[in-house]
Amino acid sequence: MISASLQQRKTRTRRSMLFVPGANAAMVSNSFIYPADALMFDLEDSVALREKDTARRMVYHALQHPLYRDIETIVRVNALDSEWGVNDLEAVVRGGADVVRLPKTDTAQDVLDIEKEILRIEKACGREPGSTGLLAAIESPLGITRAVEIAHASERLIGIALGAEDYVPQPAYRTLPGRN
Repeated sequence: MISASLQQRKTRTRRSMLFVPGANAAMVSNSFIYPADALMFDLEDSVALREKDTARRMVYHALQHPLYRDIETIVRVNALDSEWGVNDLEAVVRGGADVVRLPKTDTAQDVLDIEKEILRIEKACGREPGSTGLLAAIESPLGITRAVEIAHASERLIGIALGAEDYVPQPAYRTLPGRN
């Protein structure tokens, strides 16, 4: 079950999303001044390994700042099975992110796993259960083949993001004969 506020956000028009590297203090602290429909703080690919913890703290504090209340905030977290994933999720749900972008979504189970964690965190921190949205990022050929299943996995999903640069070439990816 999702909250009324999330149900309203699901139909929101998003013409532009400003990507903000979570480790860039200047961009994190000033991104609210740009007229984007949503801000997407990135804790994943744009953040060097040694900066992951610092980026998480900066994004957590930005999410709580009053100047970000009128802008939809989306946070791309590290995968749940990575060493940073659970800590990222704890910080951004507790911080008040509107939407969590799940990277490398290959199956509906990936969506269900993060949904379960988000619900646990919402309840633990007193946030309205069902108020955090999800955006599934499909970044592999396997995810493409399961896109319909992924799209129907959770009421929390506000959409699916496609990472075209991630689709080729991968070890499991095979081209048709005669094509490169």
